[in-house]
Amino acid sequence: MEVIILKIEFEKHGKDILFKVSEFEPEYERVFEMCFYKKEGNSYVKSFSKSIKNIDKIMDYYFKNAEKMFNQLGYFSQIPWEKALLEFVKRLDGKNMDWWLTGSCATCIRGIDFNPHDVDIMINSKDIPQIEDLFSDRIIEPIIDSAGWVTKDFGVLFLHARIDIASDPVESLDNPQPVDCGPFANNNLEEVVWNGFKIKVPPLNLQLYTNKIRKRYERAKKIEEFLLHC
Repeated sequence: MEVIILKIEFEKHGKDILFKVSEFEPEYERVFEMCFYKKEGNSYVKSFSKSIKNIDKIMDYYFKNAEKMFNQLGYFSQIPWEKALLEFVKRLDGKNMDWWLTGSCATCIRGIDFNPHDVDIMINSKDIPQIEDLFSDRIIEPIIDSAGWVTKDFGVLFLHARIDIASDPVESLDNPQPVDCGPFANNNLEEVVWNGFKIKVPPLNLQLYTNKIRKRYERAKKIEEFLLHC
């Protein structure tokens, strides 16, 4: 099923610009909430500063691709995460950048069959300007300071599928126990060869724990079965 979002628009409010989505089917509400959009009346919005670099270019790309992104996130259409990850890796190949893959895609490239709705990338905050330059044509939500969230910065690319970019995970993520996207994972990364590229990923036992605490028991079972045969 693919549901059409009928209206994507932008509104200027003082120093900010609202990315606004409206006239959608009810199935989309959980998708917008998952993406931390705020409900205002019959719309969902996210606010960004007008002063963000290339904001007009980002708005244009959002207008053309937001519908595809939300359809994928809701599993209303196919998610070409492998194509997205491969393009990301190719663009960074040969660049001196510190990054790693986490989330369900990090499990999938080991050979465990999940169905990711996006790609989760962790980077060092010092590399954000280079990321913004390398992917200036694929930024769909600006990479900005998260103002005290679980990572220092957060933004979104869209390369065939959604790619979340986050930097410098905070220590509280690993309380009471390390997860697959926290500082402990960052300090204990492993390498997986995928499509000829070496990709850093968190230890699989951290991904097992993370899926259990998120009550993703089917995924946890698949990881446990994989570990039994390693």
